[in-house]
Amino acid sequence: MRKLAVLILVLCFLSNTAWAGVYEAKKKTGEYEVGIKVDRNPLVLGDNNISIEIKDGGGKYVTDTKVLVNYYMPPMPRMPPMNYRTDAKLKKEQYRATMHFIMSGPWYIVVIINRAGKTSTAKFNVDVQ
Repeated sequence: MRKLAVLILVLCFLSNTAWAGVYEAKKKTGEYEVGIKVDRNPLVLGDNNISIEIKDGGGKYVTDTKVLVNYYMPPMPRMPPMNYRTDAKLKKEQYRATMHFIMSGPWYIVVIINRAGKTSTAKFNVDVQ
């Protein structure tokens, strides 16, 4: 009986870690393709690291732009707005930032690209657990 209980616990642990991974999504915005990767899937309360790849129409990485990450929860009755911004720093061909979620539920991540006086945005819907 004890061996069966240990086996069940091991299988539960392995099944949970098999689902954990990276959240990935892509969007086309204007002349860019924006891909995001978050180091947790599902996203969780606390710190979540995001990396952003931006490619032009020819598939080349865009590395000469300012990138801002705006993440916010949709407005809810009797709750103050939850809206945060952080600059993403370029590291090789990816822009990186850390988002800190303070509440479970639906959130939006908006990648704001400022390049050569033009602004483009890509909006992603995520759930934080």
